[in-house]
Amino acid sequence: MISFTDFGLVAITRKRVKQSLERTLCQPCGYCSGAGWVKSVTTVCYEILGEVKKMATELEGDTITLRVHPDVAQAMKSKQGALLSEIEALTHKDIIIKGDPSVHQERFEIY
Repeated sequence: MISFTDFGLVAITRKRVKQSLERTLCQPCGYCSGAGWVKSVTTVCYEILGEVKKMATELEGDTITLRVHPDVAQAMKSKQGALLSEIEALTHKDIIIKGDPSVHQERFEIY
């Protein structure tokens, strides 16, 4: 049924069927007991991939070391190492992933 306003206009509403972008790319913050949001582990993994792509020509040596939060390290090594293999194929270097609990989940170091 179509509803009309007092001015004779058709009233149309829109129902949101997808999650917000924030909820897609982030997760509840574990540092503040869920009061805020941090980037999800998957989002950070893809940020690392993007950053390595940018730095690929500048990185010297036969290996690249990634210092990341342990959850990010586990995610990068999971799924049969697909993301890790992609980085190695892109850079033609061996990748060493160091999980460090003192590193914030959203932060990483590439050297």
